[in-house]
Amino acid sequence: MISKIRALIMRLFRPAGLYWLARPSAKPLSHKFGFDRGNPIDRYWIEKFLTANKKLITGRCLEVTDSFYTIKFGLKVTKSDVLDINPKNKLATIHGDLKHLTTVKSNTYDCLILTHVLGLIDDVQAAACECHRILKPGGVLLFTSSCLGPILKEKVYWRFTPYSVKYIFGKYFRSKNIDIKTYGNVLAGQYFWVGMSQQDVNIADLEITDVRYPCIVTLVAIK
Repeated sequence: MISKIRALIMRLFRPAGLYWLARPSAKPLSHKFGFDRGNPIDRYWIEKFLTANKKLITGRCLEVTDSFYTIKFGLKVTKSDVLDINPKNKLATIHGDLKHLTTVKSNTYDCLILTHVLGLIDDVQAAACECHRILKPGGVLLFTSSCLGPILKEKVYWRFTPYSVKYIFGKYFRSKNIDIKTYGNVLAGQYFWVGMSQQDVNIADLEITDVRYPCIVTLVAIK
């Protein structure tokens, strides 16, 4: 509740409309992806993607950092594990590096949820290989990543296109078992880039998909 009140105050004192009416500033409205103004723009597409594929979030699942999306969208989840390289994360049930998960056996998971993680990993090929290894035969990887975005506290190594996602994961998953989509358009990209939130914009603008100007890319890959 406090965060919602704080976000409302931010929108009242720094209205998004004034940003565009005046000569736009070189500084964004938000340095926190829009979290301090409401719900981030890119979360709209992530949740739309997971909603469309929630029937695949079943059985034993693994998510990174926390189990938020597993809990929100999962159906008939039998076990939910959380992976984090940070040993201080008390929500994690597994502390390890996605590039080399020595503590996780092959063919373990029915579903792996990897939202906006791969851009923070230097060796993306190793991480993709591990994703394939730890999935059971018939298991599914639900993947999202930014095509554009600011560089803030964390090290961001990569941004992805549909072509690079297909190249990386196509080495491990059969092409017929891969489905890649993009979300966003040039206007929505501007909204996200300057730090607006979903509460600042017309949601209909986020529903438009222009494959020439993607904001995020998604992947469903079945082992």
